[in-house]
Amino acid sequence: MEEGYVGINLLVNGISYPLVVKREEEPYYRQAARLINEKLLKYKDTFATESSEKLITMVAIDIAFRRMKDTDLSGNSRISGKLLELTKLIDDAIE
Repeated sequence: MEEGYVGINLLVNGISYPLVVKREEEPYYRQAARLINEKLLKYKDTFATESSEKLITMVAIDIAFRRMKDTDLSGNSRISGKLLELTKLIDDAIE
């Protein structure tokens, strides 16, 4: 493993995702996984009969909407980049 990188496992929707990330970005990945899991639980409670795929999609839309709104308000491109990374992780998880 390259210097400055660390291997982590993120548990999202009961599935473990092994990742290699920059050491300083690890807390952000863990916070992202926590956010996804929290939102997913809320959607599962509200829409109990929906498929897991639809619930994950709802979570992705929710997070993407909030990112777009925050970016529009602040113009912060760093947030945009992180959300794009998270969206890719969600897309990979759905496949």
